[in-house]
Amino acid sequence: MSGRLSLDAESLYQTLCKGVGAMLTPTSRLVGITSGGAWLATRLQKDLNLTGEAGSISSAMHRDDFAKRGLADGGQTKLPFEVNAAHVILLDDVLYT
Repeated sequence: MSGRLSLDAESLYQTLCKGVGAMLTPTSRLVGITSGGAWLATRLQKDLNLTGEAGSISSAMHRDDFAKRGLADGGQTKLPFEVNAAHVILLDDVLYT
């Protein structure tokens, strides 16, 4: 493969699924960073047969380029469970930034 890197998204996801599954405790809750991380959290919630709903959190208000980009502070954060005493697993879809 002459210096090119080829990634298989589904294989990467299966590795992620195994890794997250190994970290689960009875108090674990999945939370994805909007938007790609939220999608991952929702899919993992289903594939790991977890009850309830995954949460999502918006990082827009915490970005260092918030003012430059003109980002809205919309209500993208949704945590449909109690976070106090929970083992929160925060997911994002960034491989490198």
